[in-house]
Amino acid sequence: MTPARRRSAPARVRIPAELAGPVEVALARSVDQIPALNALPGGSRYEVKWDGYLH
Repeated sequence: MTPARRRSAPARVRIPAELAGPVEVALARSVDQIPALNALPGGSRYEVKWDGYLH
């Protein structure tokens, strides 16, 4: 029988102070127009929400 392998401890991740919490939750919301490409700090990405879509 071979000896059991020890798991190494997970690496510590440093979280920036502004993200350490509490962090306000950003809920999804409906909008009529997508903001301009550089309208939001850091940019943004979008995807269509298809569930519940009727054609």
